[in-house]
Amino acid sequence: MKSSRSQGTFVAFLTLAFFLGIGSASAVYWLLVAPGSTDQLADSVSPRPPSQLDEPITYQDIESSEISVQSEAAVKTIRSIDDLNDIKSSFERGLALRNLLANSTESQVAEFFRQTLELPPTNTAHVWQVAVVQRFAHINPRRALSVVLELDTQQYNIWQFVPSVFREWVHSDLDGAVAHARTLDENWKDSALNVIVQERRDLSEEILLAIARDLGNEQVAISAITQQKIVEAIGDPERAWNELAVELQDDMDHMWIIARVATAWVEQSGLSVLDQISQSITNLNMRQHIVHSALRTAANADPAGAFRYALTIENDQYNRSLTGVVDAWAGLDPHAALAAVSEVDRRTLRRQLEESVVGTWAYNKPSAVLESVSSLPEHVQPTAISIALRGIARNSPEEAAQFVGTLESGPTRMAAASSVADAWMNQDHEEALDWILNDPVNEEITSQLLQNVLWDLTRIDPNLAMEAALAQPISADDNQMGRGSGMGLELVVVSNLVHSDLDKAIELLPQVREGATRQSAYQAVTSAMIRDGQIDEALGMVRQVPESDRTALYMALASAWAGSDPKGLLNSMDRLPSKEVKSRAAMTLVSHNRFQKSLTEEQLEKAKKFLTDEDAKALEEGDENVYYGW
Repeated sequence: MKSSRSQGTFVAFLTLAFFLGIGSASAVYWLLVAPGSTDQLADSVSPRPPSQLDEPITYQDIESSEISVQSEAAVKTIRSIDDLNDIKSSFERGLALRNLLANSTESQVAEFFRQTLELPPTNTAHVWQVAVVQRFAHINPRRALSVVLELDTQQYNIWQFVPSVFREWVHSDLDGAVAHARTLDENWKDSALNVIVQERRDLSEEILLAIARDLGNEQVAISAITQQKIVEAIGDPERAWNELAVELQDDMDHMWIIARVATAWVEQSGLSVLDQISQSITNLNMRQHIVHSALRTAANADPAGAFRYALTIENDQYNRSLTGVVDAWAGLDPHAALAAVSEVDRRTLRRQLEESVVGTWAYNKPSAVLESVSSLPEHVQPTAISIALRGIARNSPEEAAQFVGTLESGPTRMAAASSVADAWMNQDHEEALDWILNDPVNEEITSQLLQNVLWDLTRIDPNLAMEAALAQPISADDNQMGRGSGMGLELVVVSNLVHSDLDKAIELLPQVREGATRQSAYQAVTSAMIRDGQIDEALGMVRQVPESDRTALYMALASAWAGSDPKGLLNSMDRLPSKEVKSRAAMTLVSHNRFQKSLTEEQLEKAKKFLTDEDAKALEEGDENVYYGW
């Protein structure tokens, strides 16, 4: 029998999500893969008929009378995933997708899945992908699984799709699903078993245990069965606590289910049982989580009492319980919560809790907070304004921007303007950029505001981001990007693109202004090329810069090379131009190997032969500069 800590944690997490009713979307996500059953059990297990299957997360039960004539016409004309974009109503899109899939062949569904993979990565695209995979699996689970597992894991998170295949499979053909699970590697096999445990609650304990033994991990079924017993006993939480939950306290895999029992007991009997709960848990980590969870729930009924109790807790790491209580209280009565926390003696804790209350209040009631912001403690006003304006800007960025204009210059205005800019950028990046660059209220903070949104703007429109960055002067006394003075904002654009679109970064590189900015941009690009395996291209790019800048660029390149492919660098030392650069590359190899252990002793000795006397001495003396950059 196999049972590892990581596997156990994963199992508990999954089973709990399902048993506690966290929701099908959450369960689908965490379920991960999995098939389910065994040849020997096929005759004794009747799969749940298709009519009883849970509907996919994308679909809803819809009365035909609620659908307009226009909607019916739209549904009939849908022929591809792209056509769904022509339907504005999400309700009608769901209906159209359901009808499209229900009336499609296996090959058509496979094509629809390919189409969804080409969509931009949005929540809507993910919902469509899951729906298509579920239909694909209903028609042909083996082919659906094969298609999913062939996806590039660096581009697609197949852990989001595989569960959808097996959620269908374990109901339509439990025996076939388990038989297929036997052929998978250990990770997928365990995930298959998790799906069975989650989905086939109708199976007896004996059958679940037999399937688990067949797939090599009986503990998965044992854990699920135990937790199911707790769930069934939760109507009497005191008995469930004393007879079942306490016995599991040393296994953190069961944390959530134990917390659920404790919470149910507190809901039934009040805060008076918290002392008994706390005293019966000897595992400190488990106790902290259980008490925190129970207090957060108790705060909904008795926030003042929960707050008083939380103040008595010792070793409340990061004040999690206190913060959880005041957050819940702030959602119910922010004035009362703020008054209570203002009485806390410890100044640091008092300020932390005041920030928490005001942050929750501003998030829930942004307009109300702005109207009364002057009555709040002065030190929390920036937080209140910033969070409230972010909320208002989601619906009316112009209104939020007008409020920024009423603030005095200083940190509060800067924080407020940043919140508005961030929220506005995600709605209409051109309007947001126009406000940042041209509104007189931002005159003193334009560069800082632009820097704050450049990462998002680069993702949306890299050309526009570059244009905006280049329009900002390079100040000799600024400290932009934490890189010291003399750096242009275009470095932010290039640095972002090397992680998301290296080809675009290379395309924009010639526009970078000369000096320290261009040097840093070339370092970012060539280092990314090295990590991407484009060795020849990176070395060729170094030769394009002025000779006076090449040494520093070679050194940065060598550092990236040592981190991504130390053996490759060691075998290519002759491609570096000078004794100095080779020596620094060797230093990097030696220092990196102290942590990575990628080179053998023989290879390390080979690298040390490239060291100059000066660098060899520095390495021997443990000069910290050897270990941190150039």
